[in-house]
Amino acid sequence: MKDFMNWFNPLGNKGEQGEAPWGNTFSDPMADMKKMNDFVQKSMEEAFSPSQKGNIPFQMGKKETSEHKVIELMNEVIVKIQVPLEIDIESIRLAVGNGKLFADGISQKRVAIALPAQTSRRNIHAQYNDGVIEVRLPKKHSDEKEIFIHY
Repeated sequence: MKDFMNWFNPLGNKGEQGEAPWGNTFSDPMADMKKMNDFVQKSMEEAFSPSQKGNIPFQMGKKETSEHKVIELMNEVIVKIQVPLEIDIESIRLAVGNGKLFADGISQKRVAIALPAQTSRRNIHAQYNDGVIEVRLPKKHSDEKEIFIHY
């Protein structure tokens, strides 16, 4: 937050009698918008830099060396697994069970990726494209049925 306030007040000027430190108006609105855009871009890069990856929810608790990303949508879970170029795609085996997606043949150990929701064993699709395997797992729906009220 301090960095953000320094952006608004780079010279550290103190306002007079309740006036904002940067004055009542900006001198050049387009230059100020550029500064704001640069600040936001820099902040986003820092937040998602490789050194900060451990703070991203889908990677918390990750112990395997393979790169993967889990995305939970309303009706499905998508898992994207980065495959090193030296790995033969035909040697990779995927399995699902016990709330996890298992991948064999990507690293020396079996990779177990925790899924954020219960998934169905039907209609699971996996596709390989440009070094990434994308697995789409439909969510398991309970036996509840919505009842509509007519009026």
